[in-house]
Amino acid sequence: MKRNILIALLTVFCSALLLLLSGCSLQGREGSSTSDAPKKTASVITPDVNVPTAVPKGIPVLMYHKIGPDKDNDAVISEELFKKQMKLLKEEGFHPISMQQLYDYVTKGTPVPVKPVVLTFDDGYADTYSIVFPVLKEYGFDATFFVNPGDVGQRMTWAQLKEMKEAGYTIANHGYQHIHMKELTNAQQVENIQKGQEALKDKLGISNVWFCYPYGSFNTYSEEACKANNIKAALSMNPGWVHVGDNPYTLHRIWIGNAVDLNHFRERITTEHYTDL
Repeated sequence: MKRNILIALLTVFCSALLLLLSGCSLQGREGSSTSDAPKKTASVITPDVNVPTAVPKGIPVLMYHKIGPDKDNDAVISEELFKKQMKLLKEEGFHPISMQQLYDYVTKGTPVPVKPVVLTFDDGYADTYSIVFPVLKEYGFDATFFVNPGDVGQRMTWAQLKEMKEAGYTIANHGYQHIHMKELTNAQQVENIQKGQEALKDKLGISNVWFCYPYGSFNTYSEEACKANNIKAALSMNPGWVHVGDNPYTLHRIWIGNAVDLNHFRERITTEHYTDL
């Protein structure tokens, strides 16, 4: 009799133990599931924290537009040449920095990684996503993309811009429409920047502080139009390097197109007074 009771108790205990272990196992699987959780893309920009820093005499800000096979258009650079230029930057130890790093250098003389360069891409062409984005990710390079929100959907999509933003890249304002700022009234200049700011906030959640003048066009009021929209710095198309103490609303850039072969490219990122092609 006692033996039967003992066996029964042992059976009940084993069954309860198995049930408990099963429940714990199930709970562990459910708790570790992230299928319904929102996923955030990790930044692919990989600056080398061991690189020494300094305050250089000047910083080259490179200006790209379309990457493609177009001939006889110096606003375009071939995919092959673009990839060679990025490879040169990597192999020769240049360090692409962000707009924020450039701004701090200009306004406060903040040190930056040695051999700095700023990569900027205007207009939001489709190849910015299909060609430029993968190459920059491969090298872990930082860059800033200036887009016209009013044209998004014709070349790039908001989904593509969001992917680039979540990968760590800066998406900034190039004017809601790509029009000459100096040909607008003061109020129209403010509006063109403001509508771009609102679109970037609405579509990408960006509180943008960077601007790039369409066609490099601006006048004496353009700085006020930028300040009215909380813009901290604006890029022009005036040639040359950027220095500590420069006006942050008229920063210079270096044109890069098919005419800039590898030798001239190296000259433009190493010599402030480079050859005018």
